[in-house]
Amino acid sequence: MEYKKRNKDGTYGEPIKIGTGLSIDEQVASLGEQLAQEKIKGIQKDLLINSLGETVTQLKLEVMALRGGEA
Repeated sequence: MEYKKRNKDGTYGEPIKIGTGLSIDEQVASLGEQLAQEKIKGIQKDLLINSLGETVTQLKLEVMALRGGEA
């Protein structure tokens, strides 16, 4: 949280931070970073799923070859 103290001439001074809370800009930046990290995790998960799918397909083909082409 922030507040601005009035100067002697009646104008507002620089913002003064109260407590440990983040400013709006800091919150937005933090959420942006978190979003980017979650997107990367999602991409990594999709790549892993695709890789596992390819492995399963390859194993099925190998089993079919071992059985002589029978399903």
